[in-house]
Amino acid sequence: MGYYVFVDNSNVWIEGKYVSAVKKGMAKNVIDAHNNKICDNSWKIDFGKLLSKAVDGNLSEVKGAIIVGSKPTQKDSLWNAMESAGFTVETQQRNQDNKEKKIDTGIVQKINDTLYEESKEKDVFVLVMGDKDFMPVVEAIERKGRKVKIAFWSNAAGELIAAASENLVLDEVFDEISY
Repeated sequence: MGYYVFVDNSNVWIEGKYVSAVKKGMAKNVIDAHNNKICDNSWKIDFGKLLSKAVDGNLSEVKGAIIVGSKPTQKDSLWNAMESAGFTVETQQRNQDNKEKKIDTGIVQKINDTLYEESKEKDVFVLVMGDKDFMPVVEAIERKGRKVKIAFWSNAAGELIAAASENLVLDEVFDEISY
């Protein structure tokens, strides 16, 4: 058994800023934070601790960890920190309107490549994402006899949470994965 970890960087980071705003009393709850665009822009995630929590501390069992997001500026040290924490970094250029494109489909392609070319029975796919658009890939993973663990904030899509073999609610380990 081994772990394959896939992280949608933008979603985990943006949603974490909303959760942090709530924890700091800047918003009543995550819905209020979303509706009023209240984020704690000072919040930072410790990617090494996120990876460790996602695999229940079994870092030696990680067969692959990929984090996907938009291409950073030249001065951005965040991606270096992710690589130091054990992640392979995959980036995509933003479009002409500075919007993220090809992130979710890129993640799905990486998951499918791993599922059909590398993984073995009893491997665990840890998806650090909460969007219900990932339901078809969750179903494909389970059809292949692999487990799916969703690691995301408490506002993850209910369908995604229900479909997973296991869940890790990041709100519950917030202090442990924050700088």
